[in-house]
Amino acid sequence: MKTVRRIFTGGLTSEGFYSLHHNIIGPNRNMLYILKGMPGGGKSSMMKDIARRAYERGYTVEFHHCPSDPTSIDAIVIEELKVGMIDGTPPHPMDPTHPGITEKLINLTDFIDDKKIQLYRKDIIEAKANNKKAYRKAFNYFKAAKSIYREIEARNGDYVDFKGTNKLSKELIDQIFSKAPKEVERDFKVRSLFSSAYTPRGYYDNIKTILTHVNNRYYLKGEIGTGKTSFLKRIIELAKMNDYHIEIFHTPLFPEKIESVLIFELDTIISSNIKTTEFEHILIDFNQYFNRPKENPEGVDEDKRLLNELILGGVEGLKGARENHQILEESYKNAVNYKGIDEVREMIWREIEEYMKKA
Repeated sequence: MKTVRRIFTGGLTSEGFYSLHHNIIGPNRNMLYILKGMPGGGKSSMMKDIARRAYERGYTVEFHHCPSDPTSIDAIVIEELKVGMIDGTPPHPMDPTHPGITEKLINLTDFIDDKKIQLYRKDIIEAKANNKKAYRKAFNYFKAAKSIYREIEARNGDYVDFKGTNKLSKELIDQIFSKAPKEVERDFKVRSLFSSAYTPRGYYDNIKTILTHVNNRYYLKGEIGTGKTSFLKRIIELAKMNDYHIEIFHTPLFPEKIESVLIFELDTIISSNIKTTEFEHILIDFNQYFNRPKENPEGVDEDKRLLNELILGGVEGLKGARENHQILEESYKNAVNYKGIDEVREMIWREIEEYMKKA
């Protein structure tokens, strides 16, 4: 059955831009088209159009959204054909490993009118410089947010009954791994991704497109510091020991933390994302072992407020980056030969149709 999955393979995080683009498509691919180009040069539109056509032909399509503009696309994968397309320009540069065999480089900068683009030289140079400053501000706010998060995590940990959470973890792990595994064929044994991202448009979450296609869902409830990531890491290690195929979804702000684990052989996802509760699920409540005093003598609630303010400050910085990116896009749009880009798109589609005939 044809499906659509929407995910992020990069994140704007407390660690700066965090790339997981090596997880877009596996090494056993038939072809990866690497698009090199400029803002506003038609890369995202081309990928969206190719993905739409493939979906209408009955294929499963993955959209890898751009955290700098979640309405834009960094990559697509047509799963059954093992064919992908990716924006290979910074901040996630990519070059062919086996040119012409498993990758093909498509250089869209060939369609820039050299004379017209010179008219926007000053605007482009200034926008790029301002873009760098905006991202610096955003990442500094996110980095500060991480320090506050760590403080909340440490103090909350003082009020957690870890003996109780360990007992609960063992019972649930036995339950999850008691299911009979099904046969699965996937390119990645372990694949790391983001299901959500902080963007110039605010927080974007695509996890519903993942939850929809899984039958067994566990919602992991718990305050900061109650052991959710530790529990998910135990799940990951056991899944690896059983040689299962898994997808690990990292938290969008602190990528060392884990939000969700999907085990394909067990048709099961375990997630701390609140949207899991919008589907039929089993609750895993770590808060039952969290006993922080109600009077809150250490100001944890104030730290939570500060944490949220720093995150919002980071998002405001990203909005500045988006404004500069729009200047770049508009400048290049006035100097690009889109007819030539359309011809490239049709050439790629004809090649993909050949893969369809062989499938």
